[in-house]
Amino acid sequence: MKIVKILENIPPDSSQLLELYRTVGWLTFEDDTSIVEEILENTDEFVCIYMGDTLVAFGRMLTDYRMSAFLDDIVVHPGFRHMGFGSIIINILIEKVPKVKKIKLTTFNAAEFYKKFGFSNPSCTPMELILDQK
Repeated sequence: MKIVKILENIPPDSSQLLELYRTVGWLTFEDDTSIVEEILENTDEFVCIYMGDTLVAFGRMLTDYRMSAFLDDIVVHPGFRHMGFGSIIINILIEKVPKVKKIKLTTFNAAEFYKKFGFSNPSCTPMELILDQK
């Protein structure tokens, strides 16, 4: 059995993270690892979970550590789902911001998963501005 490693704020190899994104159908970065590296450099908190040397789950948070935080890119390899890795990531990230008043996220298909942590539908209308539509 391979050993599970949980690492906080130690950047994963950008090519491994890019491959993890690909396994779940997130191809927004195409094949540009430099974009992934820039994202990691500008992310406040992140958690990586490895099975052996393979990155199998990842999550990141943007925050001001006082008022708000945004969970982004919570991703678990399909072959490693239902093992508690997503929950571990969420719990670690939430613990990193004890003074924050509101944690936000967006999801397309995992609302029920996030409700287990107390997330609910916002009382406002979420909006976005897409600047680059390659």
